[in-house]
Amino acid sequence: MATDQSFETPLTYQGHAVLTLRQIDRLNQVAKGTAFRAFKRVEAQLSEGEDFFVFELNAGNATDVAGLGPAAMPEGLWEALQSADALYPSSQVVILLTQKAYSQLQRAANLSSL
Repeated sequence: MATDQSFETPLTYQGHAVLTLRQIDRLNQVAKGTAFRAFKRVEAQLSEGEDFFVFELNAGNATDVAGLGPAAMPEGLWEALQSADALYPSSQVVILLTQKAYSQLQRAANLSSL
């Protein structure tokens, strides 16, 4: 039985409702990597630390997170990401997108949801 993936619950980071790239792919029912490619097209128009947040996952231990963005990943965020199944198993970085960033992605990739 197919599940309805047309709704994703945003996570909260620094007071912003955010979605991961995997959540956006599922929300829009598109192939893995679609949101990432759209993000790369609009990244220069966005402000890191305001519109999106980036964290690198240590390849040796995925729970050992070092911040690439404005701050290190706070306690509880990793657990929330895992609980929401918000990351692809092969993810090397976590990119959290705000509503503004998601709106830019929608225009870049003709994504219709939300």
